[in-house]
Amino acid sequence: MRNLLGQLPDNHRSNILRWYFVLGAVEGALAIIALLSLPGSAMSRGLLSLSPGRLALAAPALLLVSAFAWAAVKTWWRPAWAERQSQRLAEFSRRDGVYWMALTLFGLAFILCINLLLLNWKNTDQYVQAYLMRLATYAWWGVLLSIQSALALRELRNDVGLRALSFKWRALIPFTLLLLLAGFIAVTKLGLAPDLVAWGDPGVPILSWQVVLALAITAVCLLGGRLLLSFLTRWSTLLSRRFIDLFICLLLWGAAVGYWGAEPLRPSYFSPTPLPPNYEYYPYSDAASYDLAAQSLLAGYGLGKDVVRPFYSFFLAMAQAFSGIGYQSVLAWQIPLLALLPPLLYLIAKTLHTRPSGFLVGLLAIIQNRNAIALAGAANVSHAKLLMSDMPTALGIVAVTAIIILWLENPVARRAFPLAAGGLLAMVMLIRVQVIALLPVVLLVICIASRKSGRALGNSALLLAGLACIIAPWLWRNRQLTGRLALSEASQASQIGLIGQRYSLGIDNGQGQRLAGESDDVYVSRMIASATRFVREHPGETTRFIAAHFLHNEVATFLVLPSSFPVVSYMKDLLNATLAGQNPKPEVIWERCCSLRNYGKNSSYWNAWDGQVAEESILPMIFGLLAIGAGIHVAWLRDRLMAVLPLALNLSYSLSNALVRNSGWRFNQPVDWIGYLFYGIGIVQLGLWGLAFLGTNAEFGGLQAYARPQTPKFGVISPRPIGKAGRRSDALQSERRGWGTLSPWGMTLLAGILFLLLGAAIPIVEKAVPERYRDVQVPALLASLEEQDVFKSNGVGVRAFLSQPGAEVVIGRELYPRYYRAGEGEPGSGWPSYTSRPYDRLGFYLLGPSRRQVVLPLTAAPAYFPNGADVLVLGCYKGDYLDAYLVAILGTSPVILTRSPLEQWSCSGSCGCK
Repeated sequence: MRNLLGQLPDNHRSNILRWYFVLGAVEGALAIIALLSLPGSAMSRGLLSLSPGRLALAAPALLLVSAFAWAAVKTWWRPAWAERQSQRLAEFSRRDGVYWMALTLFGLAFILCINLLLLNWKNTDQYVQAYLMRLATYAWWGVLLSIQSALALRELRNDVGLRALSFKWRALIPFTLLLLLAGFIAVTKLGLAPDLVAWGDPGVPILSWQVVLALAITAVCLLGGRLLLSFLTRWSTLLSRRFIDLFICLLLWGAAVGYWGAEPLRPSYFSPTPLPPNYEYYPYSDAASYDLAAQSLLAGYGLGKDVVRPFYSFFLAMAQAFSGIGYQSVLAWQIPLLALLPPLLYLIAKTLHTRPSGFLVGLLAIIQNRNAIALAGAANVSHAKLLMSDMPTALGIVAVTAIIILWLENPVARRAFPLAAGGLLAMVMLIRVQVIALLPVVLLVICIASRKSGRALGNSALLLAGLACIIAPWLWRNRQLTGRLALSEASQASQIGLIGQRYSLGIDNGQGQRLAGESDDVYVSRMIASATRFVREHPGETTRFIAAHFLHNEVATFLVLPSSFPVVSYMKDLLNATLAGQNPKPEVIWERCCSLRNYGKNSSYWNAWDGQVAEESILPMIFGLLAIGAGIHVAWLRDRLMAVLPLALNLSYSLSNALVRNSGWRFNQPVDWIGYLFYGIGIVQLGLWGLAFLGTNAEFGGLQAYARPQTPKFGVISPRPIGKAGRRSDALQSERRGWGTLSPWGMTLLAGILFLLLGAAIPIVEKAVPERYRDVQVPALLASLEEQDVFKSNGVGVRAFLSQPGAEVVIGRELYPRYYRAGEGEPGSGWPSYTSRPYDRLGFYLLGPSRRQVVLPLTAAPAYFPNGADVLVLGCYKGDYLDAYLVAILGTSPVILTRSPLEQWSCSGSCGCK
């Protein structure tokens, strides 16, 4: 046998063939022994008390083992024959089509055998299990044969030995560390065992078949692109790298807009089922709070001092100012904006690795959000069609990451990028305040990257200047409105209130509730004191639940990736159905096998997960860790800071959630893209390593898998010079060219002006939009209403009605009208107009000089009641809602609705409804 570490002897081909047959015979003999050693039933009869079925199952293996043994003996006794046969196989394998087709068949056999082994984990039927256990012996043999067949064919084709597998063992360091962390979590259950409060489900999953589909699309587009470029060689000078990147970004953006837009919006907690009178989707709960701030701005009353997501509410207001008030008007702007997420992820992955990696990651981002839209109502998700801040926050963090990574690639010519990163970071902070936790990470990365150039202070100042351009006008606005410098009055008090409530040993202690007449300052001081006292008295428990929530966020990020094989999961049901004589329809097979909803329904990870990991998840999870580890490794080789930045942002954001004793669900969504970023890079790199090992000089997308001539080896794909020297040479060239027609400093100045104008936009718009109902003469409207028959027929005057205690007349814009039958309503206690009540009624929100939740008892839904109309309401104030008697839709021909049944116009006693 040859020396694997030295030169191959002359008869190495015959040795390959000889040992291939020897190993195949030995493995087959072991498989037969294992098959015959399995326990049989008490009714078994025949040779060695084995059933005829067992003997029939062993017969093909005996024939194949005999063939392997005969070939092995012949290669030993007749070396010339072995050399001739190995020479023929070598010449045959040098045909590219034959070679790669054979490897494909070996790969399919390997996958089939692995699936058969996995099926043993999923099956619970004893009758089927008996046959699967017997077939498992063949499956193990098939796994070994497919691997050694591929290796033997590779060596015969390339005339090399295993010495060519000069693998860099440092590539296994990230995988080993991730595996150790996974083992620690599995053993200690820290991050798996649920905590008392705010323990959310994992993020929206990407299915395994969707990853395969994305890989296939990437390969087809790659081959198609290379084929197209070969026909456009005469115009190749026009097809610069920037043009190619721009084209791919537009392709991903268009695919996201089309794919997300085509997926229908489904009812969920934040967008309840459409109801009469308009059968439209309206926001609810947090989503409605953000939109109400936008509606307030449009009505001329500003965002208000208690606005929670000012910049997102400003976007909602601008979208509806241009396209009209309504849910669909917002989506017409929001989907194209959020569709920038896949192109930005492409730029990040492309810079860290290759264009195919970037394209794959962009496709995974499109697929994940489409899954989120499809799972709305069936799982706790947030997506591009909800008026929620989670995806805008994710988009902002991805944009900041992309800008910093592109700046690290060429810091001299892109001097304005730190300022742009600071401005974007500030905008995201005005969407979700906790993003401020990312600021130290970004500053540290900029300082480390600039330490040798001596520009650390200047670049950090640029970042802070960009942040100040956005934040300063907002702080000035809050100072004028509230008398203090604060990003958000509401978010500051609510976040600190959460800490005070959750830093406790129980969950129903009422500790986070405000006291009667308690101001924000007193409330915040009391909550801080409560949390500080708990940390001092219970340091161990504090450390435990912070660590648990932090690790749970990382587990949730990981579970976005495939955690099982749905095809294997369904094979048991299909096998049982077949044995029972059933013939499932194709749509039923698809629903059970590969449906997204069925995947989430059958998986314990999205159904009150108790922290136990299913057996069938072990292999896909190990592969996920391997792919992520490979992705981190190659990104680290490309540039250490580039690789560290996304990881550091993920860890810091997860920690900020954990400090509030919060994890999972949509709260981790802004950074769960980190998982499939490195997963996509790792899959492509693993494929490139495989191509480089199995082939000679394999190429992928015009990027060479480094291999010495005639000696393929594991290598790292590097589309451009790696390290600081490569960046320095690129930077010098870009500095001479400049960027467009402006110098880098000119771009910096222009970016600063644009961010300052953008930051000042909210205060300017608040001052510029006049109050909508300032000049409305309510007494004149009341006088005209008194002439209506509805008052005369009941002998009631408007003034007499308003003279009653609690009677009110209010005017404003009605929003989100929904008609409920008796006993119907929405969950939650924050919206009295939607609360379940024992009578039929119309509920809506009234926004104007006075804001009211309005309930109008009606026996039937009104035929006309458009969302966003100007209305005047007469009713009785009940403390948290306005019990309406009359609603007049204002206009050239007012439409008047009165409560029904109507017994008397009185605010005394109960509502008078039946």
